[in-house]
Amino acid sequence: MKAARIGLICSMSPELHDVWGEEVRGPARETFSEARQILEGFGVEVIAPEGFTTSLQQARAHGRMLRNADIHVLVVYVARWSYGTSVVETALECEVPVVVWTNTDIAAVGIVGASVVRGSLDEAGVTNCLVYGDFDDPVALQELEVRCLGAAAGSRLRGQVYGLMGSRSLGMLTAAVDANQWRRQFGVEIESWDQSEIIDLAQKMPDEEVEAHLAWSHEVFGSIQVKDEVMRAAMKMYLASRRLIAERGFDFVSVRCLPETPVLFTTFCYTIALLNDSSDADGDKEAICCSCESDSNGALTMQILKHLGGAPVMFGDVRTIRLVEGEIWISNCGSQATTLAKDRSQVHWVEHGFQEFEWKLGGAAPQAVNRPGRVTLARITRQAGEHVMLITGGECLDVPHEKLGETHWDFSPHAFVRLDADPRAVARELRSNHLSLVYGDYIPHLEETCRVLDIRPIVVR
Repeated sequence: MKAARIGLICSMSPELHDVWGEEVRGPARETFSEARQILEGFGVEVIAPEGFTTSLQQARAHGRMLRNADIHVLVVYVARWSYGTSVVETALECEVPVVVWTNTDIAAVGIVGASVVRGSLDEAGVTNCLVYGDFDDPVALQELEVRCLGAAAGSRLRGQVYGLMGSRSLGMLTAAVDANQWRRQFGVEIESWDQSEIIDLAQKMPDEEVEAHLAWSHEVFGSIQVKDEVMRAAMKMYLASRRLIAERGFDFVSVRCLPETPVLFTTFCYTIALLNDSSDADGDKEAICCSCESDSNGALTMQILKHLGGAPVMFGDVRTIRLVEGEIWISNCGSQATTLAKDRSQVHWVEHGFQEFEWKLGGAAPQAVNRPGRVTLARITRQAGEHVMLITGGECLDVPHEKLGETHWDFSPHAFVRLDADPRAVARELRSNHLSLVYGDYIPHLEETCRVLDIRPIVVR
């Protein structure tokens, strides 16, 4: 996934720039350069205009330049006394969240300028925050990283297109959303696609393209315990979905799948797994977040987590919460990114576990256990129209493959997570059967994401 784009300006009042000499501009220029290096150390792309941002005319020009570069967050480094008016002009042109940053140097009076800038942005209705601390202050730099990456995870949703397949599935009110609310609050456009057109296109996919994927699957996965006929059908669904997503410019999607597709063709399990993966038989690719059961709130949660982690995200059911052990077990009925396992050689494609359908061909599900590591869990839902996000953390456990037999052997992909928080407290805040997981510790980042997106965070620590 491409890195977040951070715009950077160094603000200075016109009087200081035009009247004061190099004894002021020189140190400010050095701090501007160092500020850029620090931001680049966060793994982001930094875009900055030449020179200081001083007059209103210059501020507008810098803002237009940064807007055209499609930045996700604007960092305003206040090296000396600054005018709030010029910074507001830049921010209004950029239309992104703003992070105001200054140092503790008494002679530079940066906090004086920064507080004026911050308050001016508030007056103008621009979402912003203030970070106070020097380049060697680890607390300030950690806050800066959280503010920038957390805000970017939210603001980069704007302009994205979500592909919603079908209508509400299996009576899940928690999966349904208001398209106009999404457009207004998140800047996301919802477009529809239909599983009937995927099935129709899948049946027309060239055999040679499918055979290449089948050969690759036999090579990289631990085993394939279903008929090649079933795998070919699953791969045709994937290739058809991949093509339509590219043609229609979808940034993230959901599929409906149950209860129709088993009796019409096959399930979307292989499709969801490989869309969410960062590579397939054709090589490396960007992971496309895909939820099942037309779960729009689940897909939105996944996309935000992807923006933070830059890697595949798990989507699954809360299978059980072990109160004594303090664990939560998450599984899906048949799909998740195969690269979430320790290795693809530990992924086994098995017959789908649902027996209540009259299958036309059968289904294939990736049987696997998530690799161990630090994880963040999250889920967006609504309470009477207000978006909330459940956020908690834990540790994915290293457990043997055989442990899958303790839940449902054919409910194949599993994550066994030891929670940081009281498991009863987590259970009390569940508002959906679906929960998502990404590797890494992103709780503070998600709190910032919620702030810029006007989502109420529910953090269970």
